[in-house]
Amino acid sequence: MLAAGSLASVLTACGSEDRPVRLSGGTFTERLPADRARGERLAAEGMDLLRSADSLRVDVEMTADSTEDGPGGRHQEVALHLDRNSNCTGTFDAGPGQRGDLIMIAGGAAYIRFTDESLETIREMAQARGPAVAARVEERIALVKGKYLKVPAGDGSSGRPMMPGAQCDLDEMLGKLDDAGDDGFEGQIQARPATYRYGKHVIPLVEPKADGALETNAIYVAAEGKPYITAFSLEENGKRMTMRMSDYGKPVEAHAPPAAQTIDASELGGGPAGADLFEV
Repeated sequence: MLAAGSLASVLTACGSEDRPVRLSGGTFTERLPADRARGERLAAEGMDLLRSADSLRVDVEMTADSTEDGPGGRHQEVALHLDRNSNCTGTFDAGPGQRGDLIMIAGGAAYIRFTDESLETIREMAQARGPAVAARVEERIALVKGKYLKVPAGDGSSGRPMMPGAQCDLDEMLGKLDDAGDDGFEGQIQARPATYRYGKHVIPLVEPKADGALETNAIYVAAEGKPYITAFSLEENGKRMTMRMSDYGKPVEAHAPPAAQTIDASELGGGPAGADLFEV
């Protein structure tokens, strides 16, 4: 899953509210401040709900500063509804020429439909490379415009990713959370007053700063009902990521497009399964 490693590093399992402290002469229980005890409890419950989800809707946005990725920086986004059987539907935006819709059924073939805007960008790039490249790419654009490109599972050997591969595997995503371990926050997470983030009423869970400054990295859990994790934000080394989660347990409706709207990538040539279909 896109950004799953960062998710695992931010969302780790939590400990209890009381901590035994041993001193010479005996042991007593140190109680955490109320906001930290509440923060640990909510984070633990939210993690349990997330780990047990059979399906989930995830929207991830990642932005890098211009200092690393050229003027204006780089923005990527993927929005998917996925389950533990590797069914998923959604959209992806990995930059110019790499935007479109995605369908995957039970971890098999993926169906990708590029937006008209992406195809136009690819056309312009090809034209800049000369008549021969432009003619080859123009022919392929004509074949796939408005249609789904069927790509076999596991493909993506070219430099331009044909599909967001492992992003459709909820088991893999949640497995990375399990790998984060159960070391706990050791009292270093704090529940803030309820507020609104990304259109939802939530309780922010943050790592408190000594100077009282607002923390940019936060976990957000639902303020009403069960404390489902609805989002988290992370900023590090000039990169910012927001991951929003919803529709816990809602079945994924993933169906193959009609044959008339599908073209098999293997029929187009240009490497394995047409992997370099639009390489310019």
